[in-house]
Amino acid sequence: MKKFILSMALLVISYTQAQNTLIVDRNVFIDDSPSHVYTTFSTAIANASNGDTILIQPSGGSYGNITINKSITVLGMGYAPELNNGETSQTGNITVSASNVKIAGLDVNGWVSPGNNVTNLLVEDCWLASGAYASATGNANITYRGNVIRNLIYLNASPTNSQNITITNNLIQNLGSSPFQYFNDTTIFNNNIIVSDQAAVGYVIFFSPNNLVCQNNIWLFTNNSLAQVDQSGGTPIIHNNSLTYHYGTATITALNGTGNLDNQNPFFVNIPANNPYWNVDNNYNLGNSSAGNDAGTDGNDVGIYNGYYDFDMRGYPTELPYLTEMSISNNMVPAGTSLNVNLKANANKTN
Repeated sequence: MKKFILSMALLVISYTQAQNTLIVDRNVFIDDSPSHVYTTFSTAIANASNGDTILIQPSGGSYGNITINKSITVLGMGYAPELNNGETSQTGNITVSASNVKIAGLDVNGWVSPGNNVTNLLVEDCWLASGAYASATGNANITYRGNVIRNLIYLNASPTNSQNITITNNLIQNLGSSPFQYFNDTTIFNNNIIVSDQAAVGYVIFFSPNNLVCQNNIWLFTNNSLAQVDQSGGTPIIHNNSLTYHYGTATITALNGTGNLDNQNPFFVNIPANNPYWNVDNNYNLGNSSAGNDAGTDGNDVGIYNGYYDFDMRGYPTELPYLTEMSISNNMVPAGTSLNVNLKANANKTN
C-alpha cells in the first residue's frame, strides 16, 4: 500500500507545470532518500524555491500546523478521495506569510490566514474546518473559491486593509455569531451556498459590512428561530438575484435588492430531505423545476455551479488527475520483485 501511495505521487509529477515538485509524505516506511521527498512540510518548504509545487500526500493523520513563507503552490489529493482508504492530505492551521501562493485540495483541520501585506493568495477545493481570513494589514487580491468553509470568514475592519477579497462558489455552513465580518465594497461575495444554521436567537450573519453587494447566492435556513439574512452595524447590504429557502416552517424576510427569489425551494438534484449540510453524495446542481436556473445576474444559475464552475464534492484540485480505480495483478510477490498495479484516473479539471 505504501508503494502505491508513492507511485501515485510520481504519476502526478508529470502533470505539474512548476519549476520543481517536492513531495511531503508522513506515511510509515516511506522512502525519503530521493532528494525531493520529505516527511515534514517544514523541511520541504525549507528546500523549496519560489515557483515550486509541494504535494502533500494523504495519510492517516495530520501534518500539523504549517506556515507557507514562499511563493509556491501547495496541493493535496482532496478532502474526500474515492481511494486511499479515505485518507486525506490533512493539515492543522495554515498561516501564509508570502504573496503569490496557491493552496488546493487540502483537508484543513483549522483555518487559513494570510499575514500582513500578503497579496495574490488563492485557496481552492479545500475543506476549511475553522474558517477563512483576510484580516491582516495590507491583504489584497485574496480568493477563496470552491471550498467547504465552516464557522466564519473575517476581513479587516479597515476596508483599505482588505481590498479585492473574492469569496465565490463555496459551500459555507456551521455558522456562529457574526460569522461574516467587515465585508466591504471591494468584496465579491457571489455564487455561494450558505447554510444559516445558528442555534441561538440574536445571532446575526454579517457584522459591520461597508457598502457590500452580494449576488447569485443561495441562503438556506434550518432553525425556525432564525429567518433573516441580517446584519449588525454598517451600511445596508444589497442582495441581487439571490435565493432564500427555509427547511423549517418559518418565512424568511425578503432580501434587500432586486431579482431575488425569496422563500423558493432550490430543488437541488440530490440532497437528503431538510438536510443541506455537505455530504460527498449530495448534488447541489439545480433541478429542472428550480427557480434559480438561469436566474443569476449573468444569466447563469444561482449557487455554486453558476453554469460553468466545476465545484468538486471531493476537493480534487484542478492541476492533478485523480485516481478512480486500482487493481493489483500479483499481490503476492517475493522481496525485491515488482508489484504490478493498474491504475485508472480521470484527467485534471479546468475552471
